[in-house]
Amino acid sequence: MTRALGRGRTAEEGRIAVDLIRANRETGNPHLDLSGAGLTELPESIRELSHVTTLDLDDNDLVELPDWLGDLSQLSTLTLANCGLTTVPETIGGLTELTHLYLDRNPLGVLPDQITDLTALAYLDLTGTELVELPARIARLRHLSLLLLIHNGLTRLPAELSGLTDLKSLYLGGNRLESLPDSLGQLTSLELLALEANRLTEVPDCVTRLQGLEHLSLRDNRLASLPDDIGALERLTELHLEDNRLTTLPTALGRLRRLTVLGLEGNPLTNPPPEVVAGGTNAVRTFLRDLGQHPVRQWASKVVVVGEGRVGKTSLLKALRGEAHDPLESTTHGLTVSGLDLAHPDPPDPAEPVTMRLATWDFGGQEIYHATHQFFLTDRSLFLLLWDAQIGWEASKLHYWLDMIKARAPHAPVLLVATHLGPRPPDLPLSELQETYPGLIAGSLSADSASGRGVAEVLERVRQEVARLPLMGVAWPRTWLRAAEAVRTHPDDHAAPEELGELLAQAGVREPSHQSSLVAALHSLGDLLHYPDDEELCDLVVLRPQWLTGYISRVLDSEEVLNEGGLFRHTFGSTLWSDAPRPLRHHFVRMMENFDLSYRTEDRTASLVVELLPWNPPPFQEDWDTHGGAGTRELRLRYRLHTVPPGIPTWFIAREHRFSTPLRWRSGALLRHPDGAHAALITVDRHARTAELRVRGPYPQDFFAVLKDGFEQTLQRYPGLDITRLVPCPTRDGEGRACRHEFRHEQLVNRLAMDPPRERIECPEHLEDVEVPYLLQGIERPGGRGSEELLRQLVSKVDSLEVAGRRRHAELSARVAEQQRGFLHSLRREQSRQEVLCPSLVWVRRLSRRAAGRTLLPGEVFQLHLCCEAPGEWHLLEGVEPYELPARKEFTETVLPYVHRTLQVLKFVVPVFGASLGVASEGLGKAMKDDVDLMKALLDGAPGEAGRRFADGESRTAVRAADHAEYRRMHALLKELDPAQEWGGLSKVTTPEGPTYWLCAAHARTYEQGSRAVPYTTPVRLPHQLSGEPANGRQLRGGGSDPGEGDGDSGRRAPG
Repeated sequence: MTRALGRGRTAEEGRIAVDLIRANRETGNPHLDLSGAGLTELPESIRELSHVTTLDLDDNDLVELPDWLGDLSQLSTLTLANCGLTTVPETIGGLTELTHLYLDRNPLGVLPDQITDLTALAYLDLTGTELVELPARIARLRHLSLLLLIHNGLTRLPAELSGLTDLKSLYLGGNRLESLPDSLGQLTSLELLALEANRLTEVPDCVTRLQGLEHLSLRDNRLASLPDDIGALERLTELHLEDNRLTTLPTALGRLRRLTVLGLEGNPLTNPPPEVVAGGTNAVRTFLRDLGQHPVRQWASKVVVVGEGRVGKTSLLKALRGEAHDPLESTTHGLTVSGLDLAHPDPPDPAEPVTMRLATWDFGGQEIYHATHQFFLTDRSLFLLLWDAQIGWEASKLHYWLDMIKARAPHAPVLLVATHLGPRPPDLPLSELQETYPGLIAGSLSADSASGRGVAEVLERVRQEVARLPLMGVAWPRTWLRAAEAVRTHPDDHAAPEELGELLAQAGVREPSHQSSLVAALHSLGDLLHYPDDEELCDLVVLRPQWLTGYISRVLDSEEVLNEGGLFRHTFGSTLWSDAPRPLRHHFVRMMENFDLSYRTEDRTASLVVELLPWNPPPFQEDWDTHGGAGTRELRLRYRLHTVPPGIPTWFIAREHRFSTPLRWRSGALLRHPDGAHAALITVDRHARTAELRVRGPYPQDFFAVLKDGFEQTLQRYPGLDITRLVPCPTRDGEGRACRHEFRHEQLVNRLAMDPPRERIECPEHLEDVEVPYLLQGIERPGGRGSEELLRQLVSKVDSLEVAGRRRHAELSARVAEQQRGFLHSLRREQSRQEVLCPSLVWVRRLSRRAAGRTLLPGEVFQLHLCCEAPGEWHLLEGVEPYELPARKEFTETVLPYVHRTLQVLKFVVPVFGASLGVASEGLGKAMKDDVDLMKALLDGAPGEAGRRFADGESRTAVRAADHAEYRRMHALLKELDPAQEWGGLSKVTTPEGPTYWLCAAHARTYEQGSRAVPYTTPVRLPHQLSGEPANGRQLRGGGSDPGEGDGDSGRRAPG
């Protein structure tokens, strides 16, 4: 048997394979799993296993297969992925019962003739098999329902492919296709077509004839437009168009009523405008549908005026409007918005003049206001950057302002305007600045508001530049445009949502879903502020953002708050905001928190204004050093930035307030995990233009990952910020001094992405090899077999938990949290917050304890329990009645896929946390184990196609590709079970770090202002009803439910 071992494999692995075959012979299990067993040839003893119908040989070094493989005529599923095969034996044609064949990741080069003899095949996976051509004889496989041809070198497809009339799913991503055969339109059974990462420049006509399509992926092609015929795909529920060259979308998309997922990221869209796209799929569909009925071009945009204080911004705007100069003009505090109307220099019809209506945003130049400005600076604006010619361009901080504009609005044109002109012409190195900021500076002018010199030239240049802005003249639905104008001209500063709804209805936008889409667009444009997901802000709509920033500016200007070290006692509001009613004062406090300008103290009587923290750091080193030493590790990531923009790191400090300590200052903070064993240090060096995140503790990976996500989320507010991420080398010299070398994060990630991965890299300082996965622990999310294997090893050591003590338990808990966080991230990797419609984690129990085994009995009823998704603390909901569901189609096709996915992580949780509970948990641990065993048995015994899919394992490409569709089906089923969408009391919470979770009340509270994070607790808890015979649950009644528009969202957004 040892000769069947793979290269570099151990005798122990060989014995494992022998044991698996012997055990299978004894049990008669129809599924034999020898994946990753280190085999270089198949043991002949397999020939004796006539009862085996599923043979899994993935990840071995077989290179070739024996002729006797064809004798296993009883096989229905054969998996041979990643075995190094270049061909298959002719005798494989004897597997006449074979319905599932997986040959992915083998260098076949050509499709062996004998494969097309397997006429019973329903599933065929040829992913990554280096095919450059698909033979016409593929049409012989008439029973194929799923065909995967991902990541090959295909440049064309045979017309005969149309003969696969049973085909439901066709995966063609990652090839070199420039067109498709017209005959492909005859695949009338096709429900899923994946064409991502090809070379299509237009959508082939045959695609729009596939009337049964439900899922279509065209991402990462070269599409510049979509045909109107795409509106004929009426059954489409998912359409992925990310990373193309689309500037507009056809109004026909608005007719696709079943469309729930529309991926548009990475396209230079102007219509629908980005503000509408940001509102999600329903907003885009609504916009396009209404646009198709009554399109009207909108001639409006924004002019943003920035520069240092007292540079003359307000005076220049008054001069542009033709108003008299006021030499005693007061300085601007916060923000002032006004209007400017200009004639379009080149209207579409010269006989019909067009007036461009510009909103001019005049920002206060004082540095304390800069953090609040960032929320209103957008790419779709013209920037006027003013500088004082009397003190010069350097003293006017042109580099600082250009850096800030580049970081926040990298594609916006900027006009440099010199003010306060004297006898000498203004002088600045324009060519040098344009070279430093390529594509940003549109021109340089000068104007003196007092004398009027140069004002006309500035006005004309503004007219020319705004006419070229991407959203100038873009068509909007007539009713939307009328409603937007009603909002902009409304005399009040704020309104209740009901009042705003009435205003929009009077303007012609009456449907609540259409109103929500329009409000979301106006919010993104900065015309109003509304946070419907925030329980404390949802009842107020700010119609004048400058009105709000004026009140916030009073806090930032307050000497009293500054003298308190940035502590804004809420009693100060009666003085600073004396002209505002008490309820509005509470909203002002919450708005500052929403902008990450402050956070509430634990007693909720005050807020710490992070922009007023002292610059001088407190003595923190001693506290930081206590978290180092033996048994701990430090993770570090350094960010090199082209500039340190406002809000870095203060927004992050406010965002992560639940980990705060008294040790914080304007450019850094010491944070502490609630377990007491882990601490973090964030520091920013403005001179060196760097930021550094460090985390120390026994197992810092998970805490580091949480904080890194939060900091990256903060940096995302600056889409044009140049960022280089550096990972310090962990080696030391002979005297114990730390290495000074830093690896580029991008380089490390690319090494692991290579095939095969390059997992070691040499330190150029000490010439030692360093493990790349070790360098990236905590920095990159855990994934795949490596992470799972690490957790499996930990679980195997659970018996030593009592000896290891609390530290070992903390490490296990943190690893489980890391695994669970990565699991949910993977599950929702393509979902926006609007699309996280229901909880994702379910736990299954039989209603009757008397039933046993893996068989689904006729009429049997199961219980579905929803889980709180707090990473590291998944648990069932105590005191909540479960749903009840009979073992019928909905159970096998909707629930079991989710059970399968959840088990990938739950199977590690039970032993880890069962051990942490001690002897008192024996009964609980057994109940949990019984449930896990039940779910595994149900998957093994699932009938038909479902059972085969689960037997194939999570790594299957088809399973991964169907994640989102399964989530939608689960949502539809849960809506049927729970029409009120109460979800057992779970709340949808978007964390400060970005991910969205469904949380119980206790865990949701930890994200509220003034609350502290909680340490890892015992995760998987069973409700008290489960200790005995289950109580009656909520039952499935009636028919199905359409997961279309109007889905409820009872969620909340965590502060920040």
